[in-house]
Amino acid sequence: MDVTNENQADTPLLTHGDLAMAAFSLSELFNYYLEQYNAEEYGELGKEKVEDIMNNLRTAFIKFNSLLETLNPQEEEANESEN
Repeated sequence: MDVTNENQADTPLLTHGDLAMAAFSLSELFNYYLEQYNAEEYGELGKEKVEDIMNNLRTAFIKFNSLLETLNPQEEEANESEN
């Protein structure tokens, strides 16, 4: 997978901004489900299904966030070696 830090509109590649947006979106969706869970408003899904969804969202967020954290030190090292 190629990841670039170029302007999103200028490149068809996955950007750091794309990864950050995905992580942010997952966290916002998790927060929505958490509010519904705390209010015990499960709708048609039921409590167990909502818990499964929340666990999957949390796991996906951790993966995207870890990927960003892993890529950022490499970017900083590359900038330092250029100077």
